[in-house]
Amino acid sequence: MDTSVPTTSSGRRMRLSAAEALKLFQSDVFNSDNENENLDFSESDSDGEFLPAAAERSAVMESSSSDESDTENVPLLQYLGCKRRKVLQTNRKTNSGEGWERVEDGVLSRTLNTFRFSPKTTPGVNPELVSESSTPLDCFLALFDDEVRTSLLDATNTYATLKKTQNNSARKHSVFASWNNLGIYELYKFSAVQMAMGICKRPSIQDYFSTRNVFSTSFYSQTFSWNRFLSIFQAMLHVGEPDADGKLKIEPFINKLLEKFQLAFTAYQEIAIDEMIVGFKGRWQYKQYNATKPSKYHIKSFGLVDSKTSYVVNLLTYYGSTTSYNPTNENESSHSIQVFDTLLRPLGTAYHIFADRYYTTRVLVDHLLKQKQYYTGTVQRGRVGFPQWNDKLQHMASEYFSNSTRSMLAVSWKDKKAKKTCPSVIDTYNNKMNGCDVADQRLGYYGLHTRKTKQWWKKLFQWIMEICYINAYVLYKETRPRTTKIPLKDFKLKLIDELLIAAADTPVQRLQPGMHLVGYVKQDRRCAVSSTPAKPRRTNYICEGCD
Repeated sequence: MDTSVPTTSSGRRMRLSAAEALKLFQSDVFNSDNENENLDFSESDSDGEFLPAAAERSAVMESSSSDESDTENVPLLQYLGCKRRKVLQTNRKTNSGEGWERVEDGVLSRTLNTFRFSPKTTPGVNPELVSESSTPLDCFLALFDDEVRTSLLDATNTYATLKKTQNNSARKHSVFASWNNLGIYELYKFSAVQMAMGICKRPSIQDYFSTRNVFSTSFYSQTFSWNRFLSIFQAMLHVGEPDADGKLKIEPFINKLLEKFQLAFTAYQEIAIDEMIVGFKGRWQYKQYNATKPSKYHIKSFGLVDSKTSYVVNLLTYYGSTTSYNPTNENESSHSIQVFDTLLRPLGTAYHIFADRYYTTRVLVDHLLKQKQYYTGTVQRGRVGFPQWNDKLQHMASEYFSNSTRSMLAVSWKDKKAKKTCPSVIDTYNNKMNGCDVADQRLGYYGLHTRKTKQWWKKLFQWIMEICYINAYVLYKETRPRTTKIPLKDFKLKLIDELLIAAADTPVQRLQPGMHLVGYVKQDRRCAVSSTPAKPRRTNYICEGCD
């Protein structure tokens, strides 16, 4: 126990007033070399309390010489300082790092060679899967292809059949008691109904099939009976093996979709990496809490998004110590390096990565430099390996620093809100980092994953399916002329109509115009639409597109 701090007769430390705490804080007790020497504290407020200094934000971009012959001078590392209140520092050691020197206007003193951009395939939409003539359904099926659909149908039918065999006389009212295997047409209809539910939100799932005037919508009851929809809804959300445990309940299905995402679209050079969370308040050991997030309790995932189109290229869901990081990484690698190497695995080299201060460390920047990748991001004040901030920097002023090898450029700027006059690198960071924000914004519009549920894997299933719809929307937009604009809601409505047309195998759907051709047969048949057991009706007119 520190004897310099006043104590009671029992040896417990006495509670000090604000004035006494300030005097003690400024004494030699806290000026010695101890574990607190690198901490910053803000000035005392009106009540005499000490508040932790707000973390400094900045943006970072790094460059390096290379054996490539490309002569364009593009810095690879730059980090930007933002407006910060005055702080009270006590015996703080400098962490400026060796070799940093001031440069004028961010111009490096010598010409640098840069990494040559080498994507694995041509950036943009894969023309073999999606073209200008593709419909919304074509774009969706390019991602939700035969392999994905087959795996989903097999998992659904296996689980439902198992539940049906477990039923006994006491469970004769189970939704699986009369289960019939799910087919491709019902899968299309189920996807259409779920998209419609996301557009027209109701308090509960059963309200969509309610006959009350305030809820009644014939679309849902004509497409499915309530019991059939409920049985599919409960069975489909189990997309792994029936006895799967932990992340195996959902991760294999997500990985299949991610493979299709990367096959249909190759990211352009600018990409953003950020957290993509799924709100969840149920019980789960890896659930996260962050009071600054829109959903304080959530499932955390890391997303790699194309900055130009906001197309979600890759995802990594956090499962604690069992998270599926890149297996080629060493176990002692930092968390940021493991996340980046896992997300960047399907890409080539010389990508320009944008990220926030959560990831930016000197270790990560040096690692990306060796991997021939560019990086721009914000950095926390006090991070080791970066130049010391100037607390007396004038409003709207900026400072530029470069390291001794001229592979990094650091920018400190006083006010982050004056975007019209900010340094160009800050403006670039704000624009390119926006890709993740746009993707999250689209996901929040019409997604069914925002509904409450007790099972975490159901949240992730609805979430990854919503990302599939969003990515299909990006594919459709990217293959249209630039003058063609279609809102996300209109795209989803078109996709719903096309899914129902593709699944037109019910009497109600046969009556919709333009879906099938009417034919005449000599031998009359029982009408499946108007005939009833009490009043059978027969007709010579049939639908040539149906059995």
